[in-house]
Amino acid sequence: MNKEQISKIVDKVYPLIVNKLGGKQANVKLYHNIYDRLGAINNEDAKNPSAEYDYSNKTIYLYYSAIDNAEELIKSLLHEHTHSMQSKKLFELLYDCGHIYCTHPYEKQAKKAELKWKEYENQ
Repeated sequence: MNKEQISKIVDKVYPLIVNKLGGKQANVKLYHNIYDRLGAINNEDAKNPSAEYDYSNKTIYLYYSAIDNAEELIKSLLHEHTHSMQSKKLFELLYDCGHIYCTHPYEKQAKKAELKWKEYENQ
């Protein structure tokens, strides 16, 4: 998917997600990849995420080079919006206490939110 296609879907779908899940609409910014956003050198061995939520500036970053289709985009929005409603302190504390991505309760909650992606598919 290209930047324009993603922008159109975000504009249609993200307000619906916020309305259904609650919370406040975060800023959404698009970048080619995480390296472009951070001004870092691309490491071919590192995984380029499709999205991330930044608690400090209440922004969802979408990386369009890693988003292949509308399903992945909608899942990313659901996942990151769920994080936007979670406590940053508890998020970090749970990692500090030994949780890894697949055992972290907040990640499990965000992954569960992704299961509702089809509700937004034809918007």
